[in-house]
Amino acid sequence: MGLDIKQKVLIAIYTEYQKDLPNIDGNVKADILGIDNNIFNVAIEKLENEGLITASNLIKGGSSTVWNTIMVNLTHTKMTPDGISYIEEKLGIERTLTGAEKVRNVSVKVAEWGWDQFKDIAAKTLSEILKSQF
Repeated sequence: MGLDIKQKVLIAIYTEYQKDLPNIDGNVKADILGIDNNIFNVAIEKLENEGLITASNLIKGGSSTVWNTIMVNLTHTKMTPDGISYIEEKLGIERTLTGAEKVRNVSVKVAEWGWDQFKDIAAKTLSEILKSQF
């Protein structure tokens, strides 16, 4: 089983969401995830439309015939209960685990699927979660 772009973006948001003080806008970006910026913007718009995330600011622009999301601001983005359930079911994550345990499980699963960019994201997030616990 692999991951599409939309799922990668949602997993990155879920991972950041595990922190006590998540910074989704600062840590979930197209370049960090190795994704084209336009494709990233469309993925955010789709995740909003599907009710998996909420409160993203989608900035639209374009010509009179083509109106696209040209930029996203994720400062207030949150996972919805449906988004959390989706990721936890897809990755087989127990709801009762700690944030650190969830990040470790996500890291193992995506490594199996060959998403190399995620290793750094998971390591950074895990480090920040562990630091905040002490």
